[in-house]
Amino acid sequence: MEIVEKALIIANRCAEKLNLKIVEIEYIKENNIKILRVIAIDEETLDIDQATDLNNLISEELDKEDFIDEEYYLEVSSPGIERQLKTDEEIREAKDKYICISTYVKVEGLKEIYGYLREYQDKIIKIEMNIKGRIKMIEIPFDQISKVRLAVKF
Repeated sequence: MEIVEKALIIANRCAEKLNLKIVEIEYIKENNIKILRVIAIDEETLDIDQATDLNNLISEELDKEDFIDEEYYLEVSSPGIERQLKTDEEIREAKDKYICISTYVKVEGLKEIYGYLREYQDKIIKIEMNIKGRIKMIEIPFDQISKVRLAVKF
């Protein structure tokens, strides 16, 4: 079993104890340093205390299992408030949240659409957006979308 797969099993087990969810895990090299990066969330983000607690739990378990032969750093963090929604499950879980959709082609004259995700079904996103003071529901096929992320409404 590969490092990322083993680390994911451990990270998920530790996150479950803290009622957190692992969003992403990667084992990469940056500036000649190996990093095991774990991205986790509570409901939408992760505060510093939760990140510290999760880091400590994962670190203890990794030390017990001792399957990474080289020196590395463990990095536990939040994906951020405007995190990208990468999976169908993440998109569905964002129902009624304010999002930004980047498209390959213009939709309603825009390539970046902000609004509330109202539905995601059959690879079509329904988003409620405000166009010049009018609320409008539009449907965007997923194959026209380059990126979906949570957004902050100002």
